[in-house]
Amino acid sequence: MGQMFYKISKNDTISPVSSTGIFGSYTTNGTWFGALFQRLYINEDRWRVTAAIGAGNINYQYFQDIPVFGGGAFIGFNTKADFGLLNIDRRLFSKLYFGLLGIYANSKTVFDLPDFIPPDLATDTRSMNTIGYSFNFDMRDNQLNPYSGYYLYFRNNFFRDWLGSDNDFEMYSISYNHFIPIKSPRDIIATRLHASIAAGDVPFQGQNVVGQEDIRGYSEGRYRGDQVYTLQAEYRHRFQNRFGVVGFFGMATAFDSFSELDNAPFLPGGGVGIRYMVIEQMRINIGLDAALGKDDWGIYFRIGESFGR
Repeated sequence: MGQMFYKISKNDTISPVSSTGIFGSYTTNGTWFGALFQRLYINEDRWRVTAAIGAGNINYQYFQDIPVFGGGAFIGFNTKADFGLLNIDRRLFSKLYFGLLGIYANSKTVFDLPDFIPPDLATDTRSMNTIGYSFNFDMRDNQLNPYSGYYLYFRNNFFRDWLGSDNDFEMYSISYNHFIPIKSPRDIIATRLHASIAAGDVPFQGQNVVGQEDIRGYSEGRYRGDQVYTLQAEYRHRFQNRFGVVGFFGMATAFDSFSELDNAPFLPGGGVGIRYMVIEQMRINIGLDAALGKDDWGIYFRIGESFGR
């Protein structure tokens, strides 16, 4: 991963720094993924533009309950995918922004099923093009590494056949991040509440998966559903030099509908991390986190802080 940070206009003292980045990954199970991404803050932060393109070949797995066998099993799958994204936000007043979003996404998923399953039933080629809108209220003192303030975000995506999507459904994303300084900016409590909700004719590729930012410590892909809810808190301490440490803990759950809430899994996750501030005047950190989940774990490299959106 590499990112370049810069100001579009030297006379603009209000806009945060813009950035251009490239990301690539390869894993020992043959997965690869690459993306180019762009984030622009324009005209004294009146406009915010995010764009990205990418492609990958992903080998992953999901957990399938099989009650007749008294348990379940992991089922592997391969997804070849490419995508493009464009999001434009306009400040309405104060710190309230309204945005429009468009995503092109195409994928081919092949499930690792027994030989007696016909190949056409084990293969799923699917387009998931979408448009949507968003509102966000951004009171953070810095977008990359906040020391104080809060960020409220809501997004609603529509997947429709007239957009070329193979399924008609909606996706809702709601998050609230709060950053509380303790005595000084060197000690911060960061909290995050997040919900991802899919409704309608939701395909396998449209489900939400527990992991990554929501929540660290889950990498196997075992827990997924139409709805995922998470609650997290993180303590951040920065030493007198550029080094810092973090400790975090959270909880998550995943299910398809509220009728399953009584049997929804309780998924705790927590860990620790180290930070190094590579560009002090812009508060840009790099870091490494190690996290434990329920029968799972993960290690995460990052540019910037967690709870970005």
